[in-house]
Amino acid sequence: MANIAVQVNSDYLEDVRYDDPTLPIHFCMDYFDTLAGHEINVHWHRDFEFAIMLRGACDYHLAGGDAIRLEQGDGIFINSEALHSADNPTSGAIMSCVTFSPLFFTGQPSGTIYSRHVLPVTNRPLAGLHLSAIRDRDILAEILTVTSIGKRGTTAPLEYVEHVAKLWRLTLSALDKVPDERPDETELLRERRLRTMMTFVQRHFGDGIDVADIAASAGIGRTECFRLFTRLAAVSPGEYLISYRLRRAAAMLGSDDDSVAHVARVCGFNDASYFAKRFRQRYGCTPREYRAIAGRVSRRPVLPE
Repeated sequence: MANIAVQVNSDYLEDVRYDDPTLPIHFCMDYFDTLAGHEINVHWHRDFEFAIMLRGACDYHLAGGDAIRLEQGDGIFINSEALHSADNPTSGAIMSCVTFSPLFFTGQPSGTIYSRHVLPVTNRPLAGLHLSAIRDRDILAEILTVTSIGKRGTTAPLEYVEHVAKLWRLTLSALDKVPDERPDETELLRERRLRTMMTFVQRHFGDGIDVADIAASAGIGRTECFRLFTRLAAVSPGEYLISYRLRRAAAMLGSDDDSVAHVARVCGFNDASYFAKRFRQRYGCTPREYRAIAGRVSRRPVLPE
């Protein structure tokens, strides 16, 4: 079976798309066995995210922190704009995710609810929170409730608002128990530099750039560049570049009819044979085979009936 890429845009900002733009909430199921590399690549989004392990286990990574082992029944909360990824799953591991915009309750960055109950969370130097199957069962139960609402006639939007509000209230209560830490300015600088380098890769992935160019984009040397990528993104800058090029190639193969040679070239691969080799290593199939099955989405949007 071919492995499908989780699509990201810009500086690894995940392309979160809402079924209804007026109701900024999104669901997906991650079937690790079918994800490229059996992992969720490092990415970020402005939405809050809640995830729960429905089957199996995996390692979850939040920028700057140690790996969190999520067992079946455990979950995680990811703060807005926090870099995160997941890997090392058990066979058959499945994760259910729900994301919603910080503007879910208000539609705009203003008002009492936003200023008192949303903005303080986005401003906290907290990447996320491990949700224990025992300690945080109320939050985890509410995640399952939200993901099970589906299309319940005309009342579904009201149910989403009701249960997302309850989920958020429970989360705020849990976050209140987490001690505030003073922002580590050095760590914040490192994350800014990493995002700068990610943005540079996105803008120039089709050019003949290398690690020295990536490092220079953030005004640092190669050694620090390697240190930041391996520490915060759990990948070397060179592999990050290759991985990004492959994902962009996969996106092109799944959305247009350009030749494989053209896709390889515009994505920074001057050697078609090398491109095909790396593509097969990453996705378990040739570029042509990938194009044929790209309609099968593995990070499946979910809106239960």
